[in-house]
Amino acid sequence: MRMPIRKQILLALEALNRRDFAALEDLFDPETALDMPAGQRVIGFSSMRDTLSTYLLRHEARFANGVVMVDEAGLRGAVDGTLDGRARDGSPDGGRSGWFSLPCVLIFESEDDRFTRLSLYLSTPL
Repeated sequence: MRMPIRKQILLALEALNRRDFAALEDLFDPETALDMPAGQRVIGFSSMRDTLSTYLLRHEARFANGVVMVDEAGLRGAVDGTLDGRARDGSPDGGRSGWFSLPCVLIFESEDDRFTRLSLYLSTPL
C-alpha cells in the first residue's frame, strides 16, 4: 500500500532535522534532484545528502513551523514554514543576534512512492 505523500513529507522533515540521512534515503529515489536557494542543482541521493548535511550543519539549521500542502494526485507537496538556525558572519542578520528564522518553502515531487525532486526556497539566501 502506498504511503500518503503528506506522511512522506513529514517523515522527510523529521529525518532532516535529526540529520538522519539513512531514514531520508528510504524516501528518495537514488537519482533524485535537489535544487538549492542559490540556484545550485545536484543529482543523486549521495550528492543531495552531502549538500544538505553541509548546508544544515553550517547554519545549525532546522525546519520549523511548517504547513504541509499536497496536490489531489498525491505527486507533489509543499511545506511553507521557516528555516531556523544560527547566524554567522555574512548571514541575514550580520551575526548580530546569533539566531535567525527565515521564511522557506520546500517542494517535494514524487513518483512511484519515492521523492524524485526536492526544491528549497528561502526569502533571503544564506
